[in-house]
Amino acid sequence: MKNALVISGGGSKGAFAVGVVKDLMNLYELDFDVLVGTSTGALIVPLVALGEMEKLEQLYTTVTDEQILVKYNIGQRLNAHSIFTAGPLSDKIDALYTDDYFKRLQQSGKEIYLTTTCLQTEELVVFTTAQNPVESSYYKVRKIISADQFRRAVLASASQPVFMPPVKVNKTVPGEPFPEHQFVDGGVREYAGLGIATDAGANEIFTIIHSAKSIKQDNAEQTSLFSILEKTISVFITDVAANDLYGPLHYNQGLSYISKVKQKMKSLGVKDEDIEAYFNIDMLPGAYQNKEPLKIHLIQPEGDLGGGPGGLVFNPIEMKGMVLKGQLALQSYVAHLNKDEIDWA
Repeated sequence: MKNALVISGGGSKGAFAVGVVKDLMNLYELDFDVLVGTSTGALIVPLVALGEMEKLEQLYTTVTDEQILVKYNIGQRLNAHSIFTAGPLSDKIDALYTDDYFKRLQQSGKEIYLTTTCLQTEELVVFTTAQNPVESSYYKVRKIISADQFRRAVLASASQPVFMPPVKVNKTVPGEPFPEHQFVDGGVREYAGLGIATDAGANEIFTIIHSAKSIKQDNAEQTSLFSILEKTISVFITDVAANDLYGPLHYNQGLSYISKVKQKMKSLGVKDEDIEAYFNIDMLPGAYQNKEPLKIHLIQPEGDLGGGPGGLVFNPIEMKGMVLKGQLALQSYVAHLNKDEIDWA
């Protein structure tokens, strides 16, 4: 059995995920073999992998805007890569994920997947520490070969385009044919990497989403270029999140349906070998063939967490509240599970 943790993007809203993971690990003593992070999730999962929960909670409850971004007036940056610069965030990543930390990650056997989007190819590119990652027709997989490339991949995944500058992840990779290619937030293509965890062979997947289940209508007129841009990105993120979840969840529903049909056929006296013969077509193998339903847990806030559009406002008091909301959301989720779904609880 392989457990996976999937954490979506969301900037400062990542404090919600910290609250969820804190209790998953401390109360339920869960461990994860596969960890998939997008944007703020890419900052979180490497710390989760080695159990650095105190360091993670401190990071997501103490940082301020100035410790993550250098903010400018949009008029000053019309010919620049981005409205803000991310030097402070880059410094934090360098301090957190040292060469020694990366070596420990490699030795741990944990499979880390960091999602990015390449501006030149427009591909979803997943950087991973996995020794034998599965190739995909939907995204490109790149094995991480150095600590520097790892740090660059984390920064790229967290870099919201327009607001933050793109990152040349493969700049220092020996023999790299396109070292100048630029990478940004994986959330442009994949807000939550549920499908990546499935491809990695996970059987039980804990997915944490930062977008709200219900969106509160905002009737205020958007009167500035910057506010319209922020609002548009917020709408985009909500749409991408819904689409990312739709495919994997419906695929799993299909697997569950086939499993129940097989159980019913068996209860009616059909032999196991005959049941398998009905569902296995050698000449036309399909995505549902010889696959078992997955256990997918989705933890998501009921309402907006705050943190501003895209989670680009880092307010320690507000983020401490998000951690608590994550803990409460997990408690509520566990309370509504059926008995056969809570062997880990």
